[in-house]
Amino acid sequence: MKIQFQAMEYHIDGGFQPADYEFDGDLETGWQINRNRKKHLTLGKGYKPVRNRLCGICATDLARRFMPFPLPQVIGHEVVAMDMETMEKSVVEINDTSYYRGEFPLDPFSQENLYTHTPGRMVLGIDRLPGGFGPYALAPKKSIIPIGHLNEYAGVLIEPFAAAFHAVLVSPPQAGDSVAVLGPRRLGTLLVAALHAFRQSNGIDFEITAAARHQDLLELCHRFGSDREIHLQTADKKRIISRFDIVYDTTGSESGFQLALQMARKEVHLKSTSGRPVLGFKNLTPLVVDELSLLPFDEKTIHFKWENEDRDNQEIYVAGNVHPDLLPGRNVHRLDGSDAVKMIRGPAFQNRLPRFDLAVASSVQEIDSIIRPVEAGGISLVRPRGAILFAGDAEDNPLLNFIQNGGRLRSSRCGDFVPAMKILKENPELVDAMAHFLISHVFPSDELPKAFQHAAESRSRKVVIKHL
Repeated sequence: MKIQFQAMEYHIDGGFQPADYEFDGDLETGWQINRNRKKHLTLGKGYKPVRNRLCGICATDLARRFMPFPLPQVIGHEVVAMDMETMEKSVVEINDTSYYRGEFPLDPFSQENLYTHTPGRMVLGIDRLPGGFGPYALAPKKSIIPIGHLNEYAGVLIEPFAAAFHAVLVSPPQAGDSVAVLGPRRLGTLLVAALHAFRQSNGIDFEITAAARHQDLLELCHRFGSDREIHLQTADKKRIISRFDIVYDTTGSESGFQLALQMARKEVHLKSTSGRPVLGFKNLTPLVVDELSLLPFDEKTIHFKWENEDRDNQEIYVAGNVHPDLLPGRNVHRLDGSDAVKMIRGPAFQNRLPRFDLAVASSVQEIDSIIRPVEAGGISLVRPRGAILFAGDAEDNPLLNFIQNGGRLRSSRCGDFVPAMKILKENPELVDAMAHFLISHVFPSDELPKAFQHAAESRSRKVVIKHL
């Protein structure tokens, strides 16, 4: 099969230029992607062509030129597309791994159900794979999920809603809790919606508060299920300190994160970051990318794992001055960074996930070095969805003080579309609200540069590109 088309590519200067594309191949033998009549990207088997219908513009798209992935590229990853084989309207999961391509044997990360964490993976519309701002895309066959009768304008919000709902599943409120979403705009409003849907579907009684600087955003959050709203410009800050069991921080700013630490009694869930240093930490953005947790070191946290995991923390990396007697029955490794990297790449980790199960650290610098050791070339010493336990002196660091006093920092990235779509179908009033009140602008695909300008404005909600 050959598919030829023109698409607008995003460039390093933040602008768009047209390019000619050709997809040549099929599901069983693989594909050659040509760009401007030259070979551009070769894909193996397991990809299906889709005809893009809608694509949302998100903060990742607006900041794409600052990310460590090659440009130019046809970007856009919040996609509703037509499966060209079945003609069904579908949404497309964005991660390209052996699991989604249907390849066997699965890579070591997919074998551990870490489908979205395989090193070297391509990402639709973010890293190499042409995305939703072009008229066609190639997607791993298991990533194409029919939406049935779901409104396609709610469907274009499935990717960010799944990310929001994933945060709720990682940090689920308990009965009687009071939780807050800090800084709700696009993602934060969907997080309020996800909390409300979780409460409705599970019959758990907890209070949802939205805290923002703009009244119109607070009114929108109320429409999506918040019980209380706090206008941060006029609120008495003393009355919100240590008031909430969980604070979901969607501000993406250092000041917002620091406020979240002050507002939370038990847990801060870090959902949005800026890529810049925060409170002395250089690697909080990679912490979120790897969905790591930062916890106090104690007898309970050494058993940490995600709820759906069936594993034990046997291989533990220790950077801090922690006595081995506190880690009985486990393999404790006290190594410098370069030796730790050699170990996880060597024979000792050959028949298992090539990461430590858990790490212990005593300072900001040690935590940073565990998340992204200089010698490792962009990988963590700790497994994705693992934890770093803090066992040191917090000094005056606000985050380490929060952890030292028993607080937890959790994080999450993209979510599974299937449970997200299931909970939306259980809450049809939420689907209607998403389709009608979150999308502020719809632009034809030939007005993509203009749409980008609108999406960058602070008061715009969700801007969508329409192909069909």
